[in-house]
Amino acid sequence: MRVLLTISRCHVSTLELNPKGLVPAIEYKGKALYESLVLLEFLDDAYPSHLPSLLPSDPVDRAVARIWIDHVNKKMLPAVQRLTQFQDKKQQDDSREALYDAQRKLVEQVKGPYFFGEQFSIVDVVVAPWVQRDWVITENRGYDRNAAGEGWVNYARALSERPSVQKTNSVSAEHYSNAY
Repeated sequence: MRVLLTISRCHVSTLELNPKGLVPAIEYKGKALYESLVLLEFLDDAYPSHLPSLLPSDPVDRAVARIWIDHVNKKMLPAVQRLTQFQDKKQQDDSREALYDAQRKLVEQVKGPYFFGEQFSIVDVVVAPWVQRDWVITENRGYDRNAAGEGWVNYARALSERPSVQKTNSVSAEHYSNAY
């Protein structure tokens, strides 16, 4: 299996594996696979004895995970993108409030410390990169985790402090603040 996680370390063009030119992308048994969420589920299915499962074993909980991933993708991430991109203060304020609202709704479902309690799941994996990057909107757009509530602060802290999340953080202020 060829894995393309960063352009600088690969020997194959990103476009060879993903026509969108995005990472991560993998080649498995001669087939190109891409999209983060798709790859998470694929790795869960392809290597069940090698990796701890990110999806709950109960089919109802699996469905619940997918519902809340959909919430993250349709409510939280667009709010983050709008907040980051908008230059108008009113649009920024509206986007920030939409983000807080989406975070509050999600955290109401968190059983703590992670979405399903002690089990780190696919929902947490989907949220973690955005928690790691919220320094961008904190420094540049007036975002404050506290405004989403104590539950969000605790959940974000649990994600941020998890060693596996810390080891995968590639978006530090030191390297990216000028770009933002």
